[in-house]
Amino acid sequence: MKRPFFVLALGWAFGIGLGQWWGGTWLVWGGLGGAVLLVGGIGYYWRMRGLVLTLFFAGCFLGAAHFRGVDVNNRSQIPVPANSSVQAVVEGRMDTPAKVDGDRVELAIRSQRVRLGQRELNVEERIQFQFRLRNPGEKQAVLRLGRGTEIVTTAKLTRPDPPRNPGAFDYRGYLRRQGIHLLGEGNLRDVRILSETFSIRRQLDRLRDRLEERLDRLYPSDHAGLMKGMLLGDREAVPFETEENFRSLGLVHLLAISGLHVGVFVGCLYGILTWVGVTREKTAFICLLFLPFYAMLTGAGAPVIRAAVMAGMGLVAVILNRWKDSLSFLGLAALVMLWWNPYQLMEAGFQLSFMVTGALLVATGPLSRRIPTPWPRFNQLMAVTLIAQMASFPLLIYHFHEFSLLSFAVNGIVVPVMTALVIPLGMLSLVMGLFHVTLGFWPAWISSKLLSGVQYLLSFPASWTGFRIPWAPPSGMWMAGYTGSVLYLLWAWSGGGLRRARHGGLSWMIAIVVVIASLPGSVGGDRELRITFIDVGQGDATLIETPGGRVILVDGGGTLPWQKEPWQKRRKEFEVGRDVLVPYLKYRGIRRVDWMVMTHGDADHIGGLRAVVEELTVVRVLRNPLPPGTGLEGELMGTLFRRGIPVTVSKPGTWWEPEPGIRLQVLHPPVADPKPRSDNEASVVLLLTAFGHSVLLPADLEESGEQEILERWQLPRIDFLKVGHHGSRTSTGEKWLETLRPREAIISVGRGNRFGHPAPEVVDRLKVRGIRLWRTDQHGAIILRIRPQGVKVESMIPHSQGCRREKLRI
Repeated sequence: MKRPFFVLALGWAFGIGLGQWWGGTWLVWGGLGGAVLLVGGIGYYWRMRGLVLTLFFAGCFLGAAHFRGVDVNNRSQIPVPANSSVQAVVEGRMDTPAKVDGDRVELAIRSQRVRLGQRELNVEERIQFQFRLRNPGEKQAVLRLGRGTEIVTTAKLTRPDPPRNPGAFDYRGYLRRQGIHLLGEGNLRDVRILSETFSIRRQLDRLRDRLEERLDRLYPSDHAGLMKGMLLGDREAVPFETEENFRSLGLVHLLAISGLHVGVFVGCLYGILTWVGVTREKTAFICLLFLPFYAMLTGAGAPVIRAAVMAGMGLVAVILNRWKDSLSFLGLAALVMLWWNPYQLMEAGFQLSFMVTGALLVATGPLSRRIPTPWPRFNQLMAVTLIAQMASFPLLIYHFHEFSLLSFAVNGIVVPVMTALVIPLGMLSLVMGLFHVTLGFWPAWISSKLLSGVQYLLSFPASWTGFRIPWAPPSGMWMAGYTGSVLYLLWAWSGGGLRRARHGGLSWMIAIVVVIASLPGSVGGDRELRITFIDVGQGDATLIETPGGRVILVDGGGTLPWQKEPWQKRRKEFEVGRDVLVPYLKYRGIRRVDWMVMTHGDADHIGGLRAVVEELTVVRVLRNPLPPGTGLEGELMGTLFRRGIPVTVSKPGTWWEPEPGIRLQVLHPPVADPKPRSDNEASVVLLLTAFGHSVLLPADLEESGEQEILERWQLPRIDFLKVGHHGSRTSTGEKWLETLRPREAIISVGRGNRFGHPAPEVVDRLKVRGIRLWRTDQHGAIILRIRPQGVKVESMIPHSQGCRREKLRI
């Protein structure tokens, strides 16, 4: 058997999955692994068969045992209740460099002692801290702190939140995979430095800072940050707009240190040393010495560790002049990394790195030989690009919910330029620039000109949003089907003429059907109307999805404007539309919005809609009859006009059926109305009825408007009432509730908002009538799933610790 490490690594990865989803104890899994090794070893000794299955299943059970052993001990030792905070004094050592972004600094501290009131704990545990900066002077002071510095600080400790919307980034899970269970929040003035000890990692940080300073001197400001990302792994230095362009076109891997960068580094060093006459064995030994240094200097992420381990084993093979096999090296690298931290298997970077590398090692040769051109280098480039795209596709849509149709072409053009010219020239300019800036000028100048050309070339396709397809995350069954169909496709087309003739066409058909099956709506489902009250903080955003695929978006949340000093501005300011609303729509696989409703012009209702208009297709817009009252609303209307999106003014009594059995009716406001109205009083109010159930969406309507609706309309009993104006005391009056008699009520409100929403008296009115209350500040996103058979209500976050997701059937 040639590749035992590869087979064992596959089994180990499956075993980690088993341990995560099935649970169990490490003792049981370890016993099963030992039994497999014993039985399989005896069978192999007597019959010389079954080694592959023995290694695979032994790896499965031992991997599960290892994961369960690590996971059961991955708990916080500091008693902090869920959904609350405690004041603590933490003494410990900085475990990461301080990351400064505007007026915020983040760092991890490995605690040594924690004092909670009169109680003192000797606890060694990583805590993620965040401090607010009050002035630029504090910003400079914190940058002088380095890893290994011992500090003591007073802070408020809390547990990280779970994701508040479906498909959102799981920050709690991300921190837990790093052994972090608590967040600390405090002021920099409360931090006291105890000592500064020598640390190799701190010296590497200082070297990295020096290299970044040299790149600032070698490159213009618009390229220096990009080079820091590509050469030193500092993603935070890359301008946000540039990162977005690269991400949208499937080029973001160029901004993270990966196997490509390690390969360029080793290749350049190897080439230079052999060119000056160093023997092959000595060259390999020198490269081997530099590999760990380069990996640690660039952040030691999963892709760079994987590439460094594989490259290191290849160099050892060169030194010893022994057999080398890249798939075995890949398997050994996976085993080393998963033994060190089994949680890496859940990270997108780890999965993409190993999946793409494995696919390239297996398929590049067979596929490049089948490309019918007389240029071997071109054939290999096309094969590498195609394989990388096919291998990464399921993981990209699973983790990031989007795929660019231009990715293949752009990668085929840009990656060779960056790999063969920009990155090597960048490394050369950095090394020469360390001796003197003048020496690094010319390679930096050439690299910068190439970068300008690449960025200019990418600016056009990056703006073509129609080629970026939102993709709902596929199921595990689909992922298995996709993998099987691609392997069948490779087998069919890498064989002889007879195999291609028999299986070639069928393999393509199966692969295409499998890809189409992942598209939303491609497979018939239940007749279900889905209404999501998205958690956008202090604001409103309601998404209505019909069984036939029609989409109605009512409002889009928004962030209230706040003036900041230049030094306070962050690399990426939080924006509800771009950071919450659009990602959720893409997670649902939504490409177009049939109706976008602007209930009124307040920033917390329409602030996020511009991102929707720019990223997706909006067919038509419904708004109230008032002229734009704010600059924000005026800008949004201008964007709609430039894109040719028709805007309809709401009229009471107007109704439409997105599809049979589902009806939306406008109840408010009047069109011709001499009475002057505020934005809240002019809110568009919608009544939705589906399968015998009713949902009322009154936006920010206040009591006087509620009274007008009651006088004008004979409303049925409402099953689900969205509470007006985030639960303000000026809405949801006694008469309103007596008439509507809702069974369930939903309040869209931000946690700890400065308005005091929802008002206690409104909450009391609802509770007195026995109305079940759902709140986005407590439950996260709230989802109504209405079917002919009944209704199910789901909340993203359970209200009480330990509860499962709350559900109700009516």
